[in-house]
Amino acid sequence: MNLTCLKSGIWQAELRVPEDVRDVLGKTRFAKSMRTRNKREAVLRAAPILEQWQSEIDLAKTDPHAFVAKQILHNARHDFAAVPSDSGVSSGHLAWLYDLPPSKALAYETIEWGSDIPLPAYMDAFVKSHYTKPGTQSEACRYILEATLFIPTMAALTRLNAQKWLTDEENKDPSARRALKTMQKATGYLSEYVSWLQYRNLVCQSLINPFRGLHYPKKLSRTKQYEPLSFEEICLLRAAAVGKGDELMVAYIDIARFTGMRLSEIGALNSGSVELIGGIACFRVKSDAKTSASSNRLIPISNILQSLIDLECLDMKDVGTAVGKRFGRLKRNVLPDGEDRSKCFHSIRKFVVTTLEQGGVAEGVAADLVGHEKPNITYNVYSGGSSIEQLSHAIEVLEQRQQII
Repeated sequence: MNLTCLKSGIWQAELRVPEDVRDVLGKTRFAKSMRTRNKREAVLRAAPILEQWQSEIDLAKTDPHAFVAKQILHNARHDFAAVPSDSGVSSGHLAWLYDLPPSKALAYETIEWGSDIPLPAYMDAFVKSHYTKPGTQSEACRYILEATLFIPTMAALTRLNAQKWLTDEENKDPSARRALKTMQKATGYLSEYVSWLQYRNLVCQSLINPFRGLHYPKKLSRTKQYEPLSFEEICLLRAAAVGKGDELMVAYIDIARFTGMRLSEIGALNSGSVELIGGIACFRVKSDAKTSASSNRLIPISNILQSLIDLECLDMKDVGTAVGKRFGRLKRNVLPDGEDRSKCFHSIRKFVVTTLEQGGVAEGVAADLVGHEKPNITYNVYSGGSSIEQLSHAIEVLEQRQQII
């Protein structure tokens, strides 16, 4: 008999653990309250529990290592699934779904999750522990969520399903199809995620990472190089932004054309980014910029740019992504070839580099100004970088080759 009636009248299921597996199981007996005083009901409730306990004992006897691995996996999943009782979320594994905007959540709410764990269940924990830059964290989440449409659960982590993701991209219209490098980056995030899940014992250790060694369809378009905007095109776009009353867009365009800064670098600027170096006002680029050559660099602020923006009240509000999208819409409405995807906000940076080259600025100085790696080992490894005076001269070249709008 594996049922015991406690003093309270509540029935309890019990099962003694054989001595030879007590060290593996870490206990001498199993015990669990059936929460009922009705013996017949207690027997019905106890049956599946006793069967599970016996199964664990049998596994501990035949394969102790498999039992330990199973317990680690169970405990890890239980810890990660924990959700505060006041969160309003019935399952920790679906917490990510409740954080999505309603329009985006619709794509996932129709998925039949069954009893398995959704692929994004541990997404937030992964990105927070694995990446430090907010932009990278956001990008990793975006690709994990996209992959979920093809691989909804942990049980669906197979090479076939991963390949379906690439095939779906291949079958898109060429104008909407993403580049090979973009999809390689996307699957790279998923590969890191699966490796992290294995490290945390959240998926089986024997799982073959389905995002490694994938076949990338030849139809995936290769990235087209961005083309520089001409000065005339920049003037048209700026005038259109002024006409719309989009002051923030105007400021982004002005800073970009007089510095060559990236969209995300401009977005991080505020009054605290302005430093006086040797009597020259400069922007200090954020410390976590795209590359080590970009981070913390100094960019002299031209006289024209100082007349166009208020440095004391500067706040670019860190909305680079939104400005980039608005710029895309503006470009499509203003430029004759505005639908061409080879021209975007980054094309202003291309304009700056082109202008510097045509103005005779040394390549090493231009590289230091826009945050590129130097082209050779002598300057790249051994040089301490261009002086503020050299950088100021490059900015003067930009001023001379642009008329005041």
